[in-house]
Amino acid sequence: MPHLIHVDEKLKPFVYEEADELNVLDCLEKRGLEMHSHCRAGICGTCRVKLLRGVVKYPAGPPLAYVREGEILPCCCEPVTDIEIKTY
Repeated sequence: MPHLIHVDEKLKPFVYEEADELNVLDCLEKRGLEMHSHCRAGICGTCRVKLLRGVVKYPAGPPLAYVREGEILPCCCEPVTDIEIKTY
């Protein structure tokens, strides 16, 4: 099922198609947004962003990196609903 992703004012809202996307980070990069990232596996926490609304899932299980309440790691999550995120 497709979900909308809203990112600050940096990108127009766009559709995340589960069949076509690997994770939220890949989806953002594919649309030209430069993101800080390193491990791409939920271990380092470099790609951390604030989740303003919506729900995500971590298909491979919870990330090992520390994330605060209201933050997600886009390198290893997929949206379950429409989401709105704020980059740091």
